[in-house]
Amino acid sequence: MAMSNGGETGGKRPGFDVFDDWGKIRPHHVVPVDLPVSRISCQEIWTKLSESQKHFIHHFSRASWSGYCICSSQISEESPSVLRLLLLLFSSTGMLDLKRRCHMAGVTVGEWDSLTAYAACFMTNTGNYVAFGDMKFVPGIPELQLDNIMRVCPLKGGKKKKLLDLWDKTRKKIYSLSSGERSLGMPPEGVSAYYSKSMNLLEVQLISDWMIEFDEEPWNTRVWKRSDPSEQCDLPEYEVRIASERCLPTKTYRYKNKCVIHLVYGDHKEDLCDVVMHLKNAIPYTDTDDQREMINSFIDYLETGSVESHKRSQILWLQQEEPFIEVNLGFMETYRDPQGSRAEFEGYVAVVNQTVSKQFRPLRERAEYFLSLLPWPKEFHAEKIQCPTFSCFEIFTFVGSIIPAGVNRPNYEDVRMAYGSRNICFLDVLYSKDHSFQTTFLYEDDAQAVQKMGRQEAVVQVAFHELLGHGSGKLFRRNRDGGFNFPYGEVSHPLTGEPVSTWYEPGETWNSVFGDISLAFEECRAECVGLFFSAHPEAMEAVGYTGQEAEDLMYLNWLMMVRAGFLAVETYSEDTGFWAQAHAQARFAILQTLLAASKLDAERYAGKDLEREMDFIQIHRDRRKVVRIRVNRKKIRTVGVPAVQTLLIKLQVYRSTADVAKGREFFSVLTTPPKYLLELKRIISANRRARPMFVQAHTRIAINKEGESRVMLEEFDATSVGIIESSLARFKEWISDC
Repeated sequence: MAMSNGGETGGKRPGFDVFDDWGKIRPHHVVPVDLPVSRISCQEIWTKLSESQKHFIHHFSRASWSGYCICSSQISEESPSVLRLLLLLFSSTGMLDLKRRCHMAGVTVGEWDSLTAYAACFMTNTGNYVAFGDMKFVPGIPELQLDNIMRVCPLKGGKKKKLLDLWDKTRKKIYSLSSGERSLGMPPEGVSAYYSKSMNLLEVQLISDWMIEFDEEPWNTRVWKRSDPSEQCDLPEYEVRIASERCLPTKTYRYKNKCVIHLVYGDHKEDLCDVVMHLKNAIPYTDTDDQREMINSFIDYLETGSVESHKRSQILWLQQEEPFIEVNLGFMETYRDPQGSRAEFEGYVAVVNQTVSKQFRPLRERAEYFLSLLPWPKEFHAEKIQCPTFSCFEIFTFVGSIIPAGVNRPNYEDVRMAYGSRNICFLDVLYSKDHSFQTTFLYEDDAQAVQKMGRQEAVVQVAFHELLGHGSGKLFRRNRDGGFNFPYGEVSHPLTGEPVSTWYEPGETWNSVFGDISLAFEECRAECVGLFFSAHPEAMEAVGYTGQEAEDLMYLNWLMMVRAGFLAVETYSEDTGFWAQAHAQARFAILQTLLAASKLDAERYAGKDLEREMDFIQIHRDRRKVVRIRVNRKKIRTVGVPAVQTLLIKLQVYRSTADVAKGREFFSVLTTPPKYLLELKRIISANRRARPMFVQAHTRIAINKEGESRVMLEEFDATSVGIIESSLARFKEWISDC
C-alpha cells in the first residue's frame, strides 16, 4: 500500500455535475503554466558513496527507468505515442533554440509555457491522466499552434516524418474531452488500458472468478477480449496478458461453458528485456548474497511472469536488516486499475536517512504493544507482527505515476501474514511540500501552525499510518485443507454477537473480494489508526514528542485530516456516485464520521441551561462565501477518539470477515456527501492548489583517462523545462531508435 502525500485534490470529474457547460469543463483539464516543481537533490549523499555503490544505484535506476514506458502503456492507449512525440520534439535541438524558432513562427511566450507545462505534467504522471485523481489533462496551447510547432521543428528526414506521423496519430486524442475520455475508469464511462474497450464489468468479474478458482493472481496482467474468436469456438474468448520478457507457450482453458480464456505471455516484453538487462548489470555491485538473490528473483519474475518469483523477492526484501541502499521493483500498486486488482509497474532506489530513522526506532520496537491497543477484539489482531520496521529514506530514483509519501510493503497478503511487512517514508516527498499551499480554508492561527510544524505532523502521520495502520489486523480465511486460520465457531462477531460466519475462501484476497472499494476502505482504516495514535501520549513519545509539542502535533494531525476530507468533496460525482481517488474517499469517510460525532455531542446542550462550548468540528461559510474549518482541540479525545474507535472496529471487522455486502453498504452510506457539502464544491475548486511535480537526477557512465568506469550524477532545474531535460537525458537511446 502507498500513502498519498495529501495536498489538494485535483481529482477527475466523471459526470461533471457542477461544470455542466462545455466552456467551463475544458479549463479544469488544461494544465496550468505555474505548476510547482520540486527537485529531488542527491548531490550531498552522492559524494559519500563508494564507486561500487554508485554503480549499483546507476544500474538499478536504469532498470527502473526502462519500465517507464510500461507505466505509460498502462494508462491510456495513446500515452506511449504521445511520450515518443514529446521526446522527439524536444530532442530536435536545444530548448532555447526550439523556443526561439517557435517565437519566430508566431508562438507566444504563454503558448510556449503552456506546451512545456503540459510536457512536464505528462512526463511526471507517465501519461495524460493525473496520478492523484485520474483526470485527463490537455495542453493550454491551441491545437493549431501546436501543429505549427511540429512543422517548424528542425528534425530532418526519417525523424521528421516519424514526428509528423505521431502527431497525426495522436493530435485528436491529446485534445479530446469526450464524455468517455475525461477520466480513467471502466469503459464506456472512462478509459482503462488494463481492459479492452469492448469489455464490461460482468466480463471482468468472470475473469476474476476464473483466476481465483485456478489460483492465478492478476497483479502483472491485462485482459483483452478477442474480437475475432476462433471458428471452432462458440464462446467469447479472452486473453489474460501476462507481463514477461519471454513469450512462453499460451495456455488455454474452457471455463464453466461460459468462455474460453487464453493465458498469453510476453506483454511489455521489449521494455522488460531492457529492465532485465540492467538488473543483470547491477548484480556485480550488490553488497550481500541476499541482495543478489533478490535481484535474481526480480529477473526470473520479469522473464517468466511468475508472481511466485516476485513473492520470493519480497520475502528477501523483508529480511534485509536496515539496508543503506533501498531498492524494490515490480507491479506493485493497483490504484490505476478501476477494479483495484491489476498493478502499475514501479521501481525505485533510495538511501537511508539514519538520523530521522533513529527517531522512530522506539515506535518500531514497541509496535507489538501499540498494535494491541487498537480497539478491535484480540482475535482480530494478527498472531504476531513480524519484524516491524519503519525507516526514512531519501529518493534517488522513483519510477511510477506518483511518488508516495510512504509505503507499506509487500502488498501480497499471504506474504504479509507469514513474514510481516516493512514501512518506508520518503522524506523528499514530505519535505518538498510547500506548506503555504496547505492552508486554504484554515484560520490564520492554524495556518501559521501548519507553516511551523507541518513537516513534523506529516512524518508522524505517515509513521502511524504505515507501521500501525497497514501493518495491523488479520484476515479470516479457510485453508485449502478445509481448516481455518482462526478458531472456527468460537469467535464472536463484534457487531452482531453471533459467531463469525464469513471468511476468505482459498484463492480469494482482500482486493478480489472488496474490488473497487478495497483501496479506499483500507486507506480509511490506516488513516484512522494514524489519528488514533496521534492522540495517544505514549505513542507520541515513541516518535520523539512530548508535552505541548505532542499536543500541538496531535491537533494539527486531526485538523489536516478534517481539511483533507473537506477538499475530497471535489472528487465525488453526484451523477455517478463515483469517487475519483481512493485516498480522497477514505478521508471523506473520516470527515463524515467526525461531523456526525460533533453533531451528536452538540445535541447534549440542546434545551439545557449549560454554557455552550464550540462544536468539535466547524465548517463555517460567511456571507462573502469564504469557508473556514475549525477543530475544537479540547474535544479530540472526548469526542473524536471514540468516534474513530467505532469506525475502526467496523472497518476491521468487515475486512477481517470478508463481509463485502455489509461493508460495501456501510461504506457507501458513509461516503455519500450531504447536499450542504456538495454545494461548496465550486468554492473548493476555485481554491484548488496544484500538487508539486518532481524533477529527478540522472546518472550516466563515463570512462576516465585510466579506462576506469565512473558514474556521473546530473541534476536539473526545478522547472518544467528541467523535467523535460531530465527525460531527454535518460531516454537518449529511445530517442535515437525512433
